[in-house]
Amino acid sequence: MHIALVTPEFVTEASFDGGLANYIYKLAKWLKSQQHKVTIFLVSETSGSFVFEDITIERIKIIDYAWRINYQAKRFKISFLFPEKLQCFVAFRQASYFVKKTIKQFNKKHPIDIIQYPHLSGYSFYKVKNVPSIVRLSSSTYLCNAMGGWGRSDTYMKSLEKFEVMAMRKSEMVFGPSKMIAELVEPQIGKHISIIETPYMAPESKLDNSMYESVLKEKRYVLFFGSIGLIKGVGTIAEIIYDLLKTNKDLYYIFVGKQLHNKINETDLWDYLMGKAAEFSDRVIHIPAQKHPALFPIIQNAQLVTLPSRTDNFPNTCIESMANKKIVIGTKGNGFDQLINDNENGFVVEVDNSTELLDKINCVLQLDIETKNKIEQKAFERSRKLHPDIVLNQVIELYKKTINELKTA
Repeated sequence: MHIALVTPEFVTEASFDGGLANYIYKLAKWLKSQQHKVTIFLVSETSGSFVFEDITIERIKIIDYAWRINYQAKRFKISFLFPEKLQCFVAFRQASYFVKKTIKQFNKKHPIDIIQYPHLSGYSFYKVKNVPSIVRLSSSTYLCNAMGGWGRSDTYMKSLEKFEVMAMRKSEMVFGPSKMIAELVEPQIGKHISIIETPYMAPESKLDNSMYESVLKEKRYVLFFGSIGLIKGVGTIAEIIYDLLKTNKDLYYIFVGKQLHNKINETDLWDYLMGKAAEFSDRVIHIPAQKHPALFPIIQNAQLVTLPSRTDNFPNTCIESMANKKIVIGTKGNGFDQLINDNENGFVVEVDNSTELLDKINCVLQLDIETKNKIEQKAFERSRKLHPDIVLNQVIELYKKTINELKTA
């Protein structure tokens, strides 16, 4: 099959650390290994094509007409005719239109069997005629907004949520890794969402110990990695960081990832966290987002990994930690429940419950080596169930089903 993958993120870009970027990369590599042809359509600020690890990438430049119209409206003092909600829908529709236009032109010379879209931004709203399409649901925009958001206005987030639902209603098939998110979204789109968990693929390149060696060697530390924002529970960590570091006098708290610059009481989240650490702030270290060869040694040498997300889907951070035989403390009612059996292969605590999080961290730090090794081994065994040959063959079967249903419609 010739499979087109649409994405706003990829590992070649500045946002390489995102879960979607890594998922698309892993999926494309596996599809190529199974002798399928893959083309990635990357929504970007520029146009053009290039080849990365034998994968063809077609950039789709999105021209922001909504911004241009808004600029002129402000210039001529008629902004009241173009409110933010209308601006959002114009921007979302035009992005979907440019995606459709690019793929339609490409399809004339290089026929595509199926297109996989992300649910994000509703790129599947305008469809390429006679080409089957499928949407992967990777999160809930409603929950993301309710639990901290992405730094966008409430109007923008609500408009985006509505547009994404409209786009999914028009798709032939929707699938996703999270049972919880599927149960939330199914009533909104009026169709069944198939559950296919996210695959785990170990890095092919040799591990890079340089960051660990230069910053963390011989340090005893608890690790958080991913987007450093309210939605990922960093505000909860801020509430316990002083007591944790005061009690554990040789312990460091390490944060790896990009800062989202959310605010608490008008204070930047990272500044708020460092202020909470007070005299122990010298044992709080931020490391910028790392690619997997450099990230994995940092994970492997941590005492444990804390991921107290306020909302999550089927978190890659949890999967990668378990695959590296690390105990994870996640949160209940999120995708962690699907991966972690509490007290067996990891731990889950209530969302926003800083007291429970602190108690659980101290509990893990005090585990005897035999118990700790047993939990870590069970975590590793859960990650093995996410081998791409198991998980991604399910995606292929869903592709075939979608193609056949369109043919017989």
